[in-house]
Amino acid sequence: MKKNIHARVKHLVQKYETRDPLRLAKYLNIHVVHKEYSPHTKGYYIKTIKNKFIVVNSTLDEHSQRIVLAHELGHAILHSSEPIYFVREYTLFPIGPYEAEANKFAAELLIDDYDIKEIRYEPINLIASALKVNEKLVEYKLNSEQY
Repeated sequence: MKKNIHARVKHLVQKYETRDPLRLAKYLNIHVVHKEYSPHTKGYYIKTIKNKFIVVNSTLDEHSQRIVLAHELGHAILHSSEPIYFVREYTLFPIGPYEAEANKFAAELLIDDYDIKEIRYEPINLIASALKVNEKLVEYKLNSEQY
């Protein structure tokens, strides 16, 4: 089943009137925990019988923590019924469909359509800097169907 990630994020943003992943997690009753890890572990999502948790590496800078939280929120929303867990420690393995979907979710959440339309012809590194996201998320957003 193809997930319309753009529409799902748009619905969440309209319903809760925010693009802030921390506020969305609170509204969705997902507990966010900041914990110190080595730089290799960015964060992860885990679901127990009664609760959902997103753990974010507290040693990351503020913008990176926000991106990780948005990515893990994507797992919580898009993959909560899947019997899988995600711990992003190593980058040697090819990115799978679940990771790609979570990246697309983060791009859609953190980059407003209007903002990207205004500057989409600028170099990717400048767009990323202006929007305070990484270049990969800008690429996901620019490659989505609406552009």
